[in-house]
Parts: sequence; structure tokens; C-alpha cells
Amino acid sequence: MIFENLAKIRNEISFAASRSGRKPSDVNLVGVSKTKSLDMIRDAFELGLIDVGENYVEEFSKKWSDYSPEGLRYHFLGRLPTKKVRKIVGKVKLIHSVDSLKLAQKIDLVSSEEKICQEILIQVNQGRELSKSGINQDSLEILFSEILNFKNIKIKGLMSIPPFSEPARPYFQDLRQIRDSLEQSLGIDLPYLSMGMSGDFREAIEEGSTHIRVGTAIFGQR
Repeated sequence: MIFENLAKIRNEISFAASRSGRKPSDVNLVGVSKTKSLDMIRDAFELGLIDVGENYVEEFSKKWSDYSPEGLRYHFLGRLPTKKVRKIVGKVKLIHSVDSLKLAQKIDLVSSEEKICQEILIQVNQGRELSKSGINQDSLEILFSEILNFKNIKIKGLMSIPPFSEPARPYFQDLRQIRDSLEQSLGIDLPYLSMGMSGDFREAIEEGSTHIRVGTAIFGQR
């Protein structure tokens, strides 16, 4: 199942990328493996999936401890309490879900102690949904200005989860425009846009996504 699913998704990535004048290599496929077994992660990795995303700290910690071969890049996608930052920093390639100065400060502190620079994304709550994490757009520039002073964090871009009840493409377009505006106003480079999941990653790629977060379409229903 995983073999066929990955082959299909890779073909769709190539098609969506070429249709929007991009290269398939511009898009990182992050397999969302929350609640999935290590055997499934192992199978996917052996089939060439090198980016794997987890949402829950304790589940990630167990999987990372049991299976972290060279070449596998874990991502953290979910809500990250400040008291659990030490379980994540330095073990993942990218934290997609930073949404407060307090969380950024803790990541910077732990990264400093570990003598590393942790790459992060800022999560934007575009739909202002109370059920979702993320910072409101009107507070973004202030948050960026604070975090840019930290020496052990590198902001690589933005992440968002559009409201499920609405078409996703306008939100993808908006997130790209927000990113472009921040680059211009702050004079920084933000190469990453983490947007698009199993049902809408094609549109996300066409609108500039660099990291699509795909779970069900790879691993099946939870």
C-alpha cells in the first residue's frame, strides 16, 4: 500500500510543480506518521521518504528513541508546550508550529545549551480559529522582530492549516503574500512555506508550498 501511495503522490507532486513552473525537487514531502507504527515509518523510509512529521511530543520521543537512522529527518508539527521543548530541540530538522514569543524563547534557550541553531517555522492562524494554534497575522511582524534577535533560532518561513470548511487555495495564496511582505519589510529570507495536506497539497504546490504534510494519502486512515 505505501509503495503505491508514495508513487502516486510523487507523480502528483511532479505534475503540480511542472504546471506552476517549479521543479519537483522544490517540494519536500513530509509524511505525517502520528498514531502510525514504526514498521510503517520504516517501510516508507526504505522506499525513499526521508521527511517524517509527528504531532505529539511523547509519541515522537518514543519513535525517535526507537528508530532514527541516518538520513531520516523528523519534523515536529503539533502544539509544543514550553515544558516539553527539551524533548524536541536538536532531534528534529524543523519545528513547524512556533506561535509565541514564550515558546521561541524556550527553544532558543535549549538550543543555546545544546550549542545548535534550531530551524523553525512560525504558524499563522489565518482563519482565527479558536480550535487551532497559530499567531494572528496582525501580530506577526512584532513576533518576528523579537525572534530575529535570538542567536540559536533560525526562522525559515511560515506554516498554516486553512479552515477545513472553506476552499484552501485563497489561504495558500494569502500565506505566500504574507511571507513576501515580511521578507520585504524586514529584509530577511523566508524560503519555506509549509502548507497543504492529503486533500489539497496539489493546490498548495501550485501556490508555492515547499513542505506538504501528507498523512492519510501515504499511510491510510487513522
